[in-house]
Amino acid sequence: MQLSCIVYMQLNCNYFMKTKHDPQWILDILAEKKQQVTSPRMRIAHIVASHTGVFSPNEIIVEATDMDRVTVYRILDLFELLDIIHPVLTQHGEKHYEVHGEKHHHHVVCTGCEKTSCIDCEVKRKRVKGFDEIHHSVVFTGLCDQCHSSI
Repeated sequence: MQLSCIVYMQLNCNYFMKTKHDPQWILDILAEKKQQVTSPRMRIAHIVASHTGVFSPNEIIVEATDMDRVTVYRILDLFELLDIIHPVLTQHGEKHYEVHGEKHHHHVVCTGCEKTSCIDCEVKRKRVKGFDEIHHSVVFTGLCDQCHSSI
């Protein structure tokens, strides 16, 4: 696949969220995809919708004190499969998540403090013969202003 990327500006990840703090769109996707809307899934939908930007599974586990870790991870896996959330890898390869926004974007991760910010990066994708549903994950790394000034 041939890609070209032009980084325009750094943006706040909230810019990309569908409907801030409203879990109804998540519940609608579950129903549309014929997935049961169980109490645990509703609880995780509310927690996920309340987050702005990138979040870790542990942040969800801390908020969902009434659920075990396995249940939380299974629901996050389902939400990822249904394109409700997408993975964001840290520089150490840990999987964090972000709510799917309406606009495709990439992330820049600080190599000092691991602060993650969204960047608007126009990617022109070309069709690759013999491949369908091509996905990619791009993470840029660098030092944030705060870490850079402390050097």
